[in-house]
Amino acid sequence: MTTEIGTPARVLLVGKRVRVLDELGTALRAAGMVVREETDIDRATSGIDGSSVDILALGRTISGAKRERIVGALRGQNPALRVVDGLAPIPELMVAQVQEVVSAPDRDARIVGAGAYERSDNSIVVILRRDAHLDVTLFRLDPMYRVHRTDVYTGPLAQGRQRLPLGRRVGRGERFLVVHADHETTVHPLG
Repeated sequence: MTTEIGTPARVLLVGKRVRVLDELGTALRAAGMVVREETDIDRATSGIDGSSVDILALGRTISGAKRERIVGALRGQNPALRVVDGLAPIPELMVAQVQEVVSAPDRDARIVGAGAYERSDNSIVVILRRDAHLDVTLFRLDPMYRVHRTDVYTGPLAQGRQRLPLGRRVGRGERFLVVHADHETTVHPLG
């Protein structure tokens, strides 16, 4: 994926799990991005030129003062730096979060205006600003930190509020909806 000016997006991944960073880096490289991985936050803060990074993707353990320090240091060198805060240690989800920043940076102009889980009838609801072809995937991180993936829907949908039945109950845990609409990606934490 490329930035607005047509060059490959340059992504710096910072997190504590090498396995997750490796999976994420491989997937982002396959999507055409230039990726650097770092597990040492001090090295990432002081040893990387912020002007060489378009997107800083942080694992969810990088929070509070650590997050502020690295974001401040890199943004001081690159005010246009975009920051992605990882929602969960699910490589496919984090890839989608980075794709969202690259493919649809203006939240108000995105094809998908909202996504939600309706517990009452066990369905996913998406609100589309225009007709589009969708690929909708639900990720769940259960209380034992196991990842569950449900492919919800693939195909065309019309503008407006659309209800997509899941067919089976969604278990406990953290839920995240990833929607690819035409060439845009959006991520919706569902609680």
